[in-house]
Amino acid sequence: MALKKLCRSIVQTFQVREDQPALVLAQVKALSRQIPLLYLLLFANALALAYTHFGTAPDWMTVYIPVVLGLVCLMRGIAWMRVRETVTDFAHAVIHLRRIRILAAVISIVFTAWAIKMFGYGDAYQQGHVAYFISVTVVGCIFCLLHFPPAALLVVVIVLGSFIMHFGTTGNEVYVAIAANMAMVSVMIVQIIRSYYAAFSGLVESQIDLEKQHNKTIELSNQNRELAFCDALTGLSNRRAFFAHLEKTVEQANDKDAFAIAMIDLDGFKPVNDVHGHPAGDEVLMQASARLRAVLGPDVLLARLGGDEFGVIFEHQNDALELIKIGRALCGTLNDPFDVGGGTVQLSASLGFATYPTVARDPNALFERADFALYYAKKNMPGHPVIFAARHETLIRHDSQIEQALRKADLESELSIHFQPVFDLRNGIMHSVEVLARWDNEKMGRVSPEMFFPVAEKTGLVGTLSTILFQKAMKSMVDWPSEISLSFNLSARDIVLPDMAHWLIDQIKFFGIDPGRLTFEVTETALLRDFVSARASIRYLRRHGAKVALDDFGIGYSSLRYVHELEFDCLKIDRSFIAPIVNSERSQRIVKTVIDMCENLGTDCVIEGIETPEQRDEVLRLGGHLAQGYFFARPVAGLDWAALSKLAQGAMTKAPRS
Repeated sequence: MALKKLCRSIVQTFQVREDQPALVLAQVKALSRQIPLLYLLLFANALALAYTHFGTAPDWMTVYIPVVLGLVCLMRGIAWMRVRETVTDFAHAVIHLRRIRILAAVISIVFTAWAIKMFGYGDAYQQGHVAYFISVTVVGCIFCLLHFPPAALLVVVIVLGSFIMHFGTTGNEVYVAIAANMAMVSVMIVQIIRSYYAAFSGLVESQIDLEKQHNKTIELSNQNRELAFCDALTGLSNRRAFFAHLEKTVEQANDKDAFAIAMIDLDGFKPVNDVHGHPAGDEVLMQASARLRAVLGPDVLLARLGGDEFGVIFEHQNDALELIKIGRALCGTLNDPFDVGGGTVQLSASLGFATYPTVARDPNALFERADFALYYAKKNMPGHPVIFAARHETLIRHDSQIEQALRKADLESELSIHFQPVFDLRNGIMHSVEVLARWDNEKMGRVSPEMFFPVAEKTGLVGTLSTILFQKAMKSMVDWPSEISLSFNLSARDIVLPDMAHWLIDQIKFFGIDPGRLTFEVTETALLRDFVSARASIRYLRRHGAKVALDDFGIGYSSLRYVHELEFDCLKIDRSFIAPIVNSERSQRIVKTVIDMCENLGTDCVIEGIETPEQRDEVLRLGGHLAQGYFFARPVAGLDWAALSKLAQGAMTKAPRS
């Protein structure tokens, strides 16, 4: 068994390590630098030996054979100089190593036989030159073949073995001693070959490990880059990737290039999280992503920018008609019900387009205009696409002017409050008064709340406006009759800030007003922003005695759910249901349903927007009692209680039937 193992080890020593491709390639690369030197050494030493024996040995040994051997060395040397440029794959490298192994044996036999044959000619000096030639040449060749042990060991076995046998049997003590010395040198050379090869193969393995680590690092870096530019939930590009691609597209665009970007927002997504939980919301986002990708195809960059907002870059499309067609398809696919948790939810989507270079050449400006188009769509055309146009630019400039004016204004003096009463049609008594904001700017004149409040919301100034207006309302209310209540509108930002709710209650206490006389009106838009925070603020206000009303009821997405969970003290039916109520049976049924629901829940119901006696009569017929609108009284800066009392009595007088 030990003998078989030894034989196997010896056989493996002379084999090409085809199980280690990297090592084979490294051996060929190293040999391509060393073997040309080997052939140069062989040729130079053979030429020197032939020279010293010229005239003593036959010409075929000193002339013809050296010429042939020289030509062989020259051709093989040139061939190996080309190897370093031509051999790049493992298969060819194996072929070269096998060829080296054969040539090492052949050349060793040829040169050794020629040198030993030359030993029979000449004097002692010339014979000594033969011994010197063999010993020096073999050592030089072995060092040139250290990277490939099979060839180096073959040279040792053939050349030194022949040298030892030949000189050890000459009977000359000097040559016998040289042969013995060379035998010991052979053992040392074999050990050197093994040690050097072990170090060389270890170095190759280390390089392989380093390359693996380097490749792994690159792979991890690429993975991190992908993660950095990928949305983990949907697998789409993320906000960073969207803006990086947008900036690159703008940089590479020339004067003739045109493209478009789109912003998409899911309308009514927030209640999905609130009602069904975040896992259901995540499922909706994943389904929405898949639907958008199905419409856009794989070649269009689609990114999730955050929350329920998506961005699209159309690199070769800016035709308005085609964009609207695509936009309708995108909005349409998001109108279909989403399956979540065994049930379905119905959403819609709004979309805003901006085109390059028509509306902007800067990435940020382009994005801002697409975002404004989306905002305009959500506000004026929910569920539809809007392309940013010149009229929107005018609106942006106007909003910018309003923002700058708000920032520079002396709001304490420029802001004022107006009052619009709410009447009880059952008894002709004024039920409450709603506070309405007014802003008179030195440069812009009277600015409508519908214009400056959205700007204040976006710029974070609305909190300042609310505090000033509320303090003015409290100062006015101090002198009111104790039975008159006040309604104050809270912005979306106000209702989600716990500090604001605390401040409102503190102000009510500071002015010594009964909290039960205060009703804070909030819209569903405010609840959609952050339902949890809004709910906490509403409960805090109600816990301290104030009332809370849901304004613009009926135009949102989850009104009944809010009514059930938040226990509002009052619902205000939006004016959009009142405008057609005289002739629209559908509007009548809706209003009647809400009035009956409020009565069953013990909740007040205020009907907004009554402008004609016919609308008032229809509201009375449907059971409505609390009403507000231009028909009764327009907003005024000061309250004349006597005049308001007469208006209240007049509110009960029905219009004659024709």
